[in-house]
Amino acid sequence: LSVIEANGQSDIVSWQPHGRAFRVHKPDIFVKEIMPCYFRQTKLTSFQRQLNLYNYRRMTRVGPDKGAYYHELFLKGRPDLVSDMKRSRLKGTGYKAAANPNDEPDFYGMSPVG
Repeated sequence: LSVIEANGQSDIVSWQPHGRAFRVHKPDIFVKEIMPCYFRQTKLTSFQRQLNLYNYRRMTRVGPDKGAYYHELFLKGRPDLVSDMKRSRLKGTGYKAAANPNDEPDFYGMSPVG
């Protein structure tokens, strides 16, 4: 994301202000311009599936982080942590528990990173 921000494309995808989650602001442009440069996937749904397999969570609570993705090892300014991420082997059981906004972290109550 730091390269994308340096290229002036943070209007498409960017870190949230606290540096603990990222958000895709313009999905259509993200698929056409960003994904071909950095990912093998060609569809947004495939990209989202990969995020799920790496245990990213999507914020559902109403507020500035709604729709953003977070992972405890994906933090702004800490690329060293990414190597500890593990991909799930199984794609799931076909059952997905409903998201509970009350269980989501409050990143604005934490110290910013990056």
